[in-house]
Amino acid sequence: MKKDPLYKLLAKKESIGLLCNQSGWHSSTGKYSFQSLAEQGRLKKVFIPEHGLFGELQDQIKLDDTSVYKNLASDVEWVSLYNSTDQSLTATVVHLSGLDAIIIDIQDTGSRYYTFTSTIWLLLKKITELHLDIAIIVMDKPNPAGRQVEGTRIKKEYASFIGLEGLPHRHGLTMGELCRYFKNKLDAKWELIIQAARKKETAFISPSPNIPSVSTCSLYSGQCLWEGTNISEGRGTTLPFEMIGAPFLNWVFAEDWNNTKHPTYNKSCYIRPLLFIPVFHKFANTTCNGFQLMVHNKKEYHSLAHSLQLVKYIKEKTPAFEWKQGQYEAFNDKKAIELLVGDQLLLDYLDNKAGWKEVKLKLAEEEKAWIKEVSPFLIYKSPLQKTKIK
Repeated sequence: MKKDPLYKLLAKKESIGLLCNQSGWHSSTGKYSFQSLAEQGRLKKVFIPEHGLFGELQDQIKLDDTSVYKNLASDVEWVSLYNSTDQSLTATVVHLSGLDAIIIDIQDTGSRYYTFTSTIWLLLKKITELHLDIAIIVMDKPNPAGRQVEGTRIKKEYASFIGLEGLPHRHGLTMGELCRYFKNKLDAKWELIIQAARKKETAFISPSPNIPSVSTCSLYSGQCLWEGTNISEGRGTTLPFEMIGAPFLNWVFAEDWNNTKHPTYNKSCYIRPLLFIPVFHKFANTTCNGFQLMVHNKKEYHSLAHSLQLVKYIKEKTPAFEWKQGQYEAFNDKKAIELLVGDQLLLDYLDNKAGWKEVKLKLAEEEKAWIKEVSPFLIYKSPLQKTKIK
């Protein structure tokens, strides 16, 4: 038991809650954190975010029945924080009552669209508002997207569950560092304990069905924008967010994408035209014309900047291109592209109402400001970084 990374952190805390998914698996024990805690007899409740405990649910699929997990720990209450009935998307006072500590043992993708960040914020905010004396313990993990920062800090006007107010598109922080930032923002009094990320436990575990690898995380901050269009972002393939396409993009093979004079040329990323057939989601079982982004220099690649250029170019070249219509997020009337881009200047650029020079300047200023804002909350020696945009 003493090898268990949770053992020393818990001290005498007897009633434990746990926010986790399958990324909370530890090679030192060969067990999930919910297993170790249940064996100790102190685990009372497990809070589950979007995508389910094992990342088995597709995006925006609500988890209303948690009985499937009951056999994993029969004495534990399994609580879905992403269900059809509760608009708050967080724990209630009843769920939190009687807990001495909540352990956060989860990995995200490093981008603000990924809802785990908002789930953690809402949970910490609820604990703060209720003035609960609950210690927060974070089992920290490396950010799979690295220390690179991209994008603009989203303002209240565009904030949502997929865009927490104040966060840029790609934040560069670990979960532990985000929790330090959140605690300061909330001016909270609860105890925060962070178990630093361990090199021996850095294996990437997919947090959801369409984030299959670390390389996906490096592209997600930009390629997620395709969700706001009628172009497939590659869901239903083995390379989601690395490939995009649609049946009507039949002109992609005629482009010299990797020519230095092409409007979307990027020296750190090859573009490879191809055909693919998604087995679900947009254009399921239909042949799509598209391309794969093949990043060969991650340190100098700015995913958001490149994807903005690609979306704008394809929009202008394709008569059938459309912004995704209808409700994208529950309880929010804004279009998907507005929530994802989350910045009026960037939206204006996509609609050809602003120039690239303005966009580059704003991205550079915002990224520099974010790095300065969160520097006091960093835990690790490696600093946050910004990439020069061409």
